[in-house]
Amino acid sequence: MEKLLILGINTRTLINSALKLNYQTYSSSYYNTLDCSTVYKEKHVLQQKPYQSCGFFEEKFNFIEILNNSSDWIETVDYIVLTTGISPNYFNGNLKLKNRVKDAFNVSKLNNILKKNKKKIIGNKDTQNVENKYKFYKKMKNKYMLPLTFKLCGDGGDDALDIIKQYDDMEFILKDINESGGYGINFLNNESLFQSKEMLSNLYNHKKTSLILQEYIPGDNLSCSVLGTKDDNKAFVVSENINNNYYQTSKYKKDFRYSGNITPIDKGKHGIAILKKIYKLCEDMISDLNLIGSNGIDLIHKDGEINIIEVNPRFQGTYESVEEVFEINLLDAHIKACHGDLIDIPNPKNYSMKKIIYAPKQLKFNASNLQNLNKNITISDIPYENTIIEKNQPMLTLSAKNEKIKNLRVDIEKISNDINIIFK
Repeated sequence: MEKLLILGINTRTLINSALKLNYQTYSSSYYNTLDCSTVYKEKHVLQQKPYQSCGFFEEKFNFIEILNNSSDWIETVDYIVLTTGISPNYFNGNLKLKNRVKDAFNVSKLNNILKKNKKKIIGNKDTQNVENKYKFYKKMKNKYMLPLTFKLCGDGGDDALDIIKQYDDMEFILKDINESGGYGINFLNNESLFQSKEMLSNLYNHKKTSLILQEYIPGDNLSCSVLGTKDDNKAFVVSENINNNYYQTSKYKKDFRYSGNITPIDKGKHGIAILKKIYKLCEDMISDLNLIGSNGIDLIHKDGEINIIEVNPRFQGTYESVEEVFEINLLDAHIKACHGDLIDIPNPKNYSMKKIIYAPKQLKFNASNLQNLNKNITISDIPYENTIIEKNQPMLTLSAKNEKIKNLRVDIEKISNDINIIFK
């Protein structure tokens, strides 16, 4: 039996798909959840223990730990599949610790292992000009509509403030040049330059990576899923992306962290002509970038105009929703596409919605509190019993499907409110 290694922040969804295929499955991830299926061998960075804090992902996550934990497996498996948090560019053999002098990693040895085994990756192997958002902007800005983007290099934020003043009719977001999942995004405008200057100064002093300033474009936040081979690709669904800002509450206003999706988008909200335009645009971009397998394109639709925000050369957060709506094994479809075979995509059977619940406060998690909730809603990414979840950290994932999108929203929001009451 061939051996498959899955690497990423949270590998639960891919593990579920892999167990339906004929592989001996290995997994190395950051998160370890109570509901994650057991595979042949697995390792996790976050060890959830009773009465101990899980900490803050933004502070604790280090992709090198995931790679280091699996270094022996990388040498012995036949194939490697990457998901959020692990880039194929890490396999170039150029990893550095960056202010982690106390870490006990043998980075030189790890670099040699990664470089030697990069060919095992099933999927895109060179994504530097895609994941680096400024390089992506420079490469694509003359052919596609993209938000105005600047690379920042000042030590106190003065260059960013100069840009804000120059474009005083625009709003901007500030983020890492390789940011993903909406973490670390800050909203800036011309109304409060003093606070912006202070915040920028702090960010420059603490960030380990380069920053970009990007035009903020309000509108419908969408994501298009594309499967591609070396010679062909097919865009097959558009989802509505949901971040915390979507809910427009005082708690989450201008919080851009990813918190779910609706797949496919509401048929009554977008016309066929717009969908066809999105499909064509995304297929052209995937071809221009020479990407294969499963890829996602995030975009903003406003008044008939489509601005491409970024391309994710990997599995997207819509993974489970796509599998549920189309009744396909997306990992299998990805592997086949990487080997030159595009599967036939059936018509969607229903709508699917996913929502990530962030902890309303620091709390001790007790799974028994969930027993009397709506059984039609799937609750996943469940923490281990009595672990401490910090405020505003991801706690649970809700998902459901329904033929009517209105009923779906109502069901998800009701159970979301119930959970917030339980853990308030």
